[in-house]
Amino acid sequence: MAIFGLEGLIPDAFVNTIKNVNLPGGDITLFFVLLVFSYIVIFIALKIVLIILKYLSSKTKTTLDDELLAVAEKYSHFTAVLLALFISLQTIYPNLIVGTYNELQILIILFMVLLAFFFAEIADVIMVWYGISIQPPERKKIPPKQVFPFVRTIIRAAIYLIFLVFILQYAGFDTAALLTGLGVAGLAVALALQDTLGNFFAGIHILMDKPFREGDYIRLDNGMEGTVDRIGWRTTKIISFDNNEIVVPNSKLSNAIIQNFATPDKSAIVFYDIGVSYDSDPDEVEKTILDVIEKVAKKNEYLLPGTGFVRLQQFGDYALIFRFGYKVNGYTNRLAVLRDINKELLKEFRKKKIEIPFPIRVVMKK
Repeated sequence: MAIFGLEGLIPDAFVNTIKNVNLPGGDITLFFVLLVFSYIVIFIALKIVLIILKYLSSKTKTTLDDELLAVAEKYSHFTAVLLALFISLQTIYPNLIVGTYNELQILIILFMVLLAFFFAEIADVIMVWYGISIQPPERKKIPPKQVFPFVRTIIRAAIYLIFLVFILQYAGFDTAALLTGLGVAGLAVALALQDTLGNFFAGIHILMDKPFREGDYIRLDNGMEGTVDRIGWRTTKIISFDNNEIVVPNSKLSNAIIQNFATPDKSAIVFYDIGVSYDSDPDEVEKTILDVIEKVAKKNEYLLPGTGFVRLQQFGDYALIFRFGYKVNGYTNRLAVLRDINKELLKEFRKKKIEIPFPIRVVMKK
């Protein structure tokens, strides 16, 4: 069984020097003294390396390196123990056999187990960091346990299975049947979770591409509209204007045509049509509408001053159709502004005797 060429790693001169030391209790005492001494030296060396790396990571803007170093520091104790055991056993008991394995083979298997847990935790830290970093800045920081829980579990299980196969192969077991079974099981799971995984990766795409953010008012190509409440890993929740929650699968949302009223900025141009009598003076009507818009802008914080416009749009069947508009601060505030505009327009039209005609149809009898 291959042992990665580690058999002669400890120099013979060092082994002979240690074995010439006489201590009460013989080799057992010598083994534990060397174990403790080796652990202290290795641990201090690892600690110095970690301190240097922490200093370098403090100069970076990202927090990922700090979190990775925290995991490395956590496993530095176990690493120091295994390396100390390796040095002590190879020096004092180089030919120790436990069952069918020598001490070096057992240490390598333990080191593989340690690496499995280490890489699983490293992958977990990277996934949590990535999930939090792509969240909209206005969202409250979510607990790490709620970031990609399903995918993180799958990745951890995959890492454990990969190292399990390595360990079994190293121990001399035939893993062909196990690998075949894992392949079939993986295919079955992928087919069973096709929709779930599709929604998950669509959610990742939405969070990375950012076609909208939480708090944005959007309209989908099917006419559905509302304020984005929460972008999840599987679904996105939208609050409609009548305060109902709409849950949309991310896979459908990523393929939809979306109109975002919050970009490129929160302001939105809204316009409306109004009809007045053919007897009205067009210039007076336009001036009246613009005056009303500016008047409302002074008392309504949602209407941006100086953004009003009006034009004679068309000649209707029974009225002159004027189209007027303005900018509002937030598309969802448009109705609050329109309410004040309508009230003031009605008052001014009545004062200036500008008539809003009822529908009229002229019938010519021959």
